[in-house]
Amino acid sequence: MSSSSSGIPPTAPSFPDLTRLLAPASIAVVGASDQPGNLGGVAIRFLRKFGFPGDVLPVNPKRSEVHGLRCVPRLSELPPGVDLAVLATGAESTPALVRECGAAGIPFAVIWAGGFAEVGGRGRELQDELVTACREAGVAVVGPNCIGIINSWLPATASFASFLLETDSLLRGNISVVSQSGGLATMAQALAQRAGIGFRYMISAGNEATLTLADFIHALARDPQTKVIAVYLEGVRDGERFLASLAAAREAGKPVVVLKGGDTAASARAAAAHTGALAGEGRVWDAVFRELAAIRVQSLEELLDVSLYLSTSDLTKLPKGPGIAPVTTGGGIGVLSADQCARHGLVTPLLAAETRAALRALAPPIAAVDNPIDLTPTVYNQAEWFAKFGRCLDTIAADPGIDAVLVQFGPMGLRGLEVARELVDFRRRCPKAVCLAWPLAPQGVPEHLRGEGIHVFDEYARAIAVLGKLARHGADLAIRACAPAPPVAFDWQAHTGPTPSGTVISEHECHRILAAGGIAVAEGRLATSADDAVRAAMKVGLPVAMKGISAKVTHRAAAGLVALDLGTEAALRETYARLRDTARAGGIELDGVYVQHMVRAGVEILVSALRDPVAGVMISCGAGGALTEVIDDVALARAPLDRDGARLLLRRLRLVAGLERGGKAPPIDLLADFVARFSAIAAVAPWRRFVIELNPVKWSAKGVTAVDGLLIIEEC
Repeated sequence: MSSSSSGIPPTAPSFPDLTRLLAPASIAVVGASDQPGNLGGVAIRFLRKFGFPGDVLPVNPKRSEVHGLRCVPRLSELPPGVDLAVLATGAESTPALVRECGAAGIPFAVIWAGGFAEVGGRGRELQDELVTACREAGVAVVGPNCIGIINSWLPATASFASFLLETDSLLRGNISVVSQSGGLATMAQALAQRAGIGFRYMISAGNEATLTLADFIHALARDPQTKVIAVYLEGVRDGERFLASLAAAREAGKPVVVLKGGDTAASARAAAAHTGALAGEGRVWDAVFRELAAIRVQSLEELLDVSLYLSTSDLTKLPKGPGIAPVTTGGGIGVLSADQCARHGLVTPLLAAETRAALRALAPPIAAVDNPIDLTPTVYNQAEWFAKFGRCLDTIAADPGIDAVLVQFGPMGLRGLEVARELVDFRRRCPKAVCLAWPLAPQGVPEHLRGEGIHVFDEYARAIAVLGKLARHGADLAIRACAPAPPVAFDWQAHTGPTPSGTVISEHECHRILAAGGIAVAEGRLATSADDAVRAAMKVGLPVAMKGISAKVTHRAAAGLVALDLGTEAALRETYARLRDTARAGGIELDGVYVQHMVRAGVEILVSALRDPVAGVMISCGAGGALTEVIDDVALARAPLDRDGARLLLRRLRLVAGLERGGKAPPIDLLADFVARFSAIAAVAPWRRFVIELNPVKWSAKGVTAVDGLLIIEEC
């Protein structure tokens, strides 16, 4: 049992100091030669080509000199104080070389070679040997199976990335990318360079034998030259450390832009419960990223678009809401922009009457000033109106419903540079987000704007997609990071008894356990005869629901094993017999019939919990009852939650938000308290994989009550 599942607060994860790795003063290259195609030789050529200011130290027992540099036969003959070794050798030699690094006092190594865990078999064994060597030698490695690291500021190129052949200098920038795919990371840097924007670091993490994405993200969060952290990930080995690194970046005020691969293999577990289908892997990641204000994107192009815009923006001026003012010189572009804004969760609100009145005095007479705003080509073709162009933009930005100004221009002849200068001045003084999309910009305009630190989109739709991501990011940042509720002392196993993997705890037992944990449940009794059913109904109070109980049947309604709203003795006896006969006809052996007080009033909500292998215990809430799989209205968050956190989670549901807007919602704090308590006991559940599902939970002004419950232990 982990410390978190036992109710003992886990210790904060620790992270290594990577300064000597990321900014080495000296680099040894093991396996370097003058042979064409030798990767060690490539490393030395790149280090010298881009002007690495430190010592480059070739190591090869078969060479006395490599590319004009003195070469030593072994690491032990290097001078003391070497920061980093690049192991440009075959996979089999790396464990022994790591031990040599340790003996020579070299704390870090980059291993480019493949043939490790990614190929299985002997490769898996070899990576285990490598990890053991690292641990015993006190050496941390990047990789194996990686493209290495590029520090564009130093510069240092501990990499064999092919794009380094095609450029003569590395642009300095404030974006750092860390990726589990070396090819994607180097592609990102090459494309950014083509756009005229440099990177701070490119880090290819490879197989993460010792150093992981979490280590690098944490280091970048503390790096003063990194403004934006771009991440490509497919899987996470240590969820606690990964989430802690994202939290460190949020605390440091550095946006993390994440491209997550591999979502299609969703962890839709526990088909016996609705939760498995509704809370797949993609939704868990979305919930975690929202909580930690990481910006999720869906493609390499989006990763770059968002990162480049953030890189050149004042982060205090990001959109605080969804209100966008598209400013165009052609009506059709504005119409399309309004449609695209809606697709990305943005709005183009009608400008205030005062704003429209002010614009009519500043804009050409034929301009449209409602929103989107069409200033028409007259605004730059005629000096009279161009003189008022800056004040037009200021007036639009000052409207209280506008969170970002999206300037969308196209070809405009000789006045392009004058317009660009006006936009530079406007962006500098505007207190809100300004985004510029300018396909077919006049010659010299993109270069001028880049020189002024402005990223220019060459497609309108891509600019709008970025604003959509950033508006959601702004909303996530505006929500305080809720402190998790303190752990509670609840011994699940004392109430469940032995629970081997695959155990299904049926409703009557699940309700007994939940009640012991302080969860309100509808009162019920298990009956094994018609007489028992009548006595149980009198105890719990009429009317009642009756449910056939078997661990082999978890969707009882679909199996015909549920009857509702029974209020007479005759109905109870007849229903008991019918449920028994239905079960027999289906080859189902019933443990009995659960007779439960019928809770009529209340909004039906689904409340469930599951353990995710990365994020830990997650709480899922959604529309309950018959609506669960119909309207797909679900929100997730990490457990445990306090009342505030539960309230925020619930208000993300369309059902709850709609009821509150219409004034028909029961008191939200009643449901929030229920969810918070449920999350507290779910957070200390001891099983490696489990699902607890309450569907429905009845929410009314009188209180909140679980009506149906199920516990599935998938893995102990």
